[in-house]
Amino acid sequence: MKKRLLLATTIAAICASGAANAQLELNASLELDIDTFDSAERERQYDQNGHVELGAMGMTTHGDYFAKAVGVVRLRTDGDDNVDIQDVYFQIGNSKWDALFGRFEAVNLFPLGKDTVVTKAGGVQVYEANLVRGRAGDDGGQIAFHYNPTNEIRFELASIYGDTDTAGDNGTAISGIRPAISFSYPNIRVTAGMEKVKYDLVGGGEVDKTGYGINTGINMGDGFVNLAVAHLKDDEADAKITSFAANMTYGPFGLGYIHSNEEVGSSDDMKLDTLYAAYTVQIFDMENASVTFAGSMSKAKNAGSDDKSNALRVRFNYAF
Repeated sequence: MKKRLLLATTIAAICASGAANAQLELNASLELDIDTFDSAERERQYDQNGHVELGAMGMTTHGDYFAKAVGVVRLRTDGDDNVDIQDVYFQIGNSKWDALFGRFEAVNLFPLGKDTVVTKAGGVQVYEANLVRGRAGDDGGQIAFHYNPTNEIRFELASIYGDTDTAGDNGTAISGIRPAISFSYPNIRVTAGMEKVKYDLVGGGEVDKTGYGINTGINMGDGFVNLAVAHLKDDEADAKITSFAANMTYGPFGLGYIHSNEEVGSSDDMKLDTLYAAYTVQIFDMENASVTFAGSMSKAKNAGSDDKSNALRVRFNYAF
């Protein structure tokens, strides 16, 4: 009887000790969009779509060390595949360094602020320095390392393991690499990085792209301002893309502007200018329910006849 009591007490103590060092968080949210949009060659159309997002995070600590697991899935209302995997990753480390394995997003080098809806006319590309940022395609995985020498400086080395699209031959272990560094001060943050993507295609040829990005974030109390620039060189397509972004948020209001210049061979440069705005209102003053009214207009140059695009969106959000 004493041995059983001692065993039960020991198990209870181990469980209590484990619970004291372990965390589990479950969350869910709903997002529903009601849209209307048109372009220079397309009459006004209407659409409704959305998703429910389910997330789980578990973390265990031992002294300064931790192990963390995250899973996030979206159940979408439209599309052939209604299940969308957002994040699935395992992370280990401490306050100075950590490593991530799985599917996730690395640091953002081209933040767009309150981008509830953003149109892009004429098919002109906007380069956001995100080829190796993450959430790789079906055939790709991710590995990233972080090092924090001080509270103000953070290094990140993100990579793509395998190929990010189904056209790749999966013959390269690391097909993309993306080093970045962030400097943080009381009211300003500067983040800069570069990325390189290179792998062979199943049908012949290869992907060979090099890009750079830098952004500055300024905290203005109730408001926040982002300024960003990114440049991409595609050696195989003989193309270059340079994109700029400027945006601000002030309380529930957001405003943004994007300019992009796409150069392909000897053709005239294609240019894009996009303006977008959004305003969020809490429904009946409830913290977990809101509606956002958003709009965007875009105009392209040297990109064909479909050179204008407009969109309006009403987005409902609810956090369970």
